[in-house]
Parts: sequence; C-alpha cells; structure tokens
Amino acid sequence: MRHHIAFAAALLAAALVGALGALAWSGPRSDTWPFAATVDDLIGWSSTQSTATVVGQVLVVVTVALAVGLRMPTRIAPWVCAALLVVVLAFTKVAIPEAASLAVFTALHILKSCAAGVLVGLVLHATRRSAAGWVALATGVLGGTLLASVGTTAASAAFVATRLDSTSVFGEPAWWLIGSAFAACIVAAVLHRPAADPDEDPTARELVRLTVYAVIVAVVCRVGVEIVGTGEYAVWKAVVVVIVALVVVDRVAARWEAADARTVLVAVLVTASAVAMWNVGARTLLDSWLLTVVGVGGLVLGAVLAWRLPVGRITSWLAALALTALPMVAALVSVDEVSAAVLGVVAALIPIALTSVTANPHASVRPLAAALPGLAILVAAAAPVPKADLDVDALDQLLADSGIDVGPATGIDLVPGGVPLNEVSSTSAYLLLGVAALCTLRIVWLSRRTDAPEPDAEPPAPRA
Repeated sequence: MRHHIAFAAALLAAALVGALGALAWSGPRSDTWPFAATVDDLIGWSSTQSTATVVGQVLVVVTVALAVGLRMPTRIAPWVCAALLVVVLAFTKVAIPEAASLAVFTALHILKSCAAGVLVGLVLHATRRSAAGWVALATGVLGGTLLASVGTTAASAAFVATRLDSTSVFGEPAWWLIGSAFAACIVAAVLHRPAADPDEDPTARELVRLTVYAVIVAVVCRVGVEIVGTGEYAVWKAVVVVIVALVVVDRVAARWEAADARTVLVAVLVTASAVAMWNVGARTLLDSWLLTVVGVGGLVLGAVLAWRLPVGRITSWLAALALTALPMVAALVSVDEVSAAVLGVVAALIPIALTSVTANPHASVRPLAAALPGLAILVAAAAPVPKADLDVDALDQLLADSGIDVGPATGIDLVPGGVPLNEVSSTSAYLLLGVAALCTLRIVWLSRRTDAPEPDAEPPAPRA
C-alpha cells in the first residue's frame, strides 16, 4: 500500500511541477505593457522576456546533465530542492505586482523563468527511471502550455496586456497550483523510492551532445522570435522562420532512433496545437474556471485511457491527426461551446500521443522533449492572434470589471477602435495547421522506418 501511495505521489508531483513550469514560461512576447515606460525600455523588456524564457527552458537540459554527471541522488534531494524552487515561484508571484521599476520587473521575470527550468529539470532527474513519471511530467508540461491562456482575452491583433500583476499576459500560476505542487514535492521526498538501475543513466558524451543540441535549438528559436517580432508582421517571414526551426528540430531529433525522434516531434505537434488553442480561446466568453475544469478533466481522462488501453503505431497516427485537425475546426467554427469541447479533447490526446509513440523514451531525449527551448514563444510570434476588433463596450466593461484604470496615465490606449468585425483572419490558423501537418507526416514516416522499435520495446541509445 505504501508503495502505491509513494508512486502516486511522485506522479502527481511530476505532473503539477510540469504544469507549473509551463505556466511560468508560457505567453506570447508583448511589445507593450500597461505601465509608464519609454520606448527603449519596452524594447529592452520585449527582448529580455523572450531571452529569459528560452534560457529557462535550456536550464531543464543543463540541470538534468549536471544532476546525472554529479550523481545526484534521486530519492530526497531533488524533491526537496524542487519544493524550495516552488517557494521561489511563489515569491515572484507576490513580488511582481510590487515591482518598483521596469528593471525590477524584468529581473523577477528572469528569476521566474530560470527557477522554472531548474525545477522541471530536477523532477525530470528524480523520475528518470520511471516511464510513468516521464509521461506524468511531459503531460504536465504540455498540458500546462495548452491551458496557460485560459481566462485571457484578445483585442485587435494581440492579447490584452492589461495586468500589472504578471510578467505574462496569461498571468502567474494560481495559488492552488503552487500550493499543490509544493505539498506533492514534500510528500514525494518522504515516500518516493526510485528504482536503482544506474546502467540506464546517459553517458557523459550523450549529456554533452544533448546540451549542445538544446542550445542550438534555443538560439535558432530566439533569433526567429526576433526576426518575426521586430517591425511589421509579415507572413512570409513567419513561414520561413518556422520552417527553419522545424528543420533544425527534426535534424536534432534524427540523432536518436525513430521512437525517440517521434517523441520530440509529438512535443512540437502538441505545442503547435496549444498555440492554436491560445488563439481560439482568446475570443471565447466562457468562464475561465469552466475551461480549466474541461482541460484538466481531459488530461486526466487521457492519462487513464493511455494507461489502460493498448496503444501503438496506428494510435499515434490517429492522435497526431486529431491534434492537427481539431484546433483548425475550432478556429473555423468559432463557437464557444465547440472551442471548449475541442480544448478537452486536445488535452485528452496529449498523454495518449506521448504513450503511443513510446511510453519510455531514452533518458537522454527526455529533457529535450519536455522543454523544447523557445518553441512556444516562437510559434506564438509567427502565428499571432487573428486580427479582429472586440466590441468596444464589451472590452470597456471587461476592463472595468478587472478594476483597471485605462487612460492617458498608462501611455497606451488598450481599447480597439473601429467597427467590430464579425470575421477574423484565418492566416495564423492555417500556418499552425501547416506546422502540425508537417509534424504528423514526419511522425508517420518515422514510424515506418525499419529501425523503429515497437512502443513496448527497449529504446536504444542515440547514435554517435
């Protein structure tokens, strides 16, 4: 009985930490903010925002490499350190609204991003010998990314940056998530008993290679964000940058055998679907708690199905196809109830897609798949919220309900002018559909390779 409780505690802690890290990173880059600041200050903030997010995600890989290289124990130390880092994230949540200047605001964002990266890396190290632990952590990270935008609103061609209490337009992680993650880490530190099998640890050469690959992907994505996000938005630039990033990620994934490479591509596919749902959810008027319950319920249902039902190659194809098509359907239909239903289904498909590719990817590929550096912020910059004006009265009422005083003091007019539009551009939706379709085709192609092991087979080490 104690063993089952300890196992469940570790899985719950991994999922909650993954979601917490994803929420700390998530959010499209914002060139404006509702505080008094010069243009140069806002440009500097915009650049630092993207850089800190990418660095935080690279720290996932670096943390795992250092923990394995230094032979850090997996029983108590990583969970205790993880609990302390959750406290750091709680501190940033409290301190950000009290920031006295843009410099302090920026420093807190850097601290938050880096703490989230080390946090996810430590829990990934603690669960690295558990297939279920990997699925729980990856589901938390990807599910947290999907649900990050719940409760936000879009005006004109961007999310409304009306909050002073967060470094992200999506807001800081909720207190219930922070408290639950802290408690789960403490329980896991007391009860968790990992399997002792040091032969499964990556070698020093594999860890160095993994770190180099992560840095390459991070640099490409960060440069891509700068190209797309600087100056006037152009579709051709977005398409070129996204294709380059996908090629780089695919070439990096190709360093592993087919099943592990597909794990990386599934993470890319889910990220593209998540950003597509960000854009769809930005127009919904449904209550944020309802959407949260639908999303979390979908993740739990998907985990149960992935755990209980047999999965394999065909399942991975169907899951990838659904992750590709459903966000596009929601974008074209543009009905709140349909969007909520699609959100729940996409959430349920995340653990199914992960386990149908391989439930136990090689230890050296897990950090890269769990935190593809900068990919979400790049995709969000390349496929922004479709241009459309909200009803002016509705937005004014939203701002009034939020207790935000919008006017000359902020230096930014957040109320979109003009006549409200009934239709929105589908350019971003089609771009994200293309990204997801390319990932799906690549997953199908890799699954047909002769070196692709069955999902229940022992994953081979990456090639030299």
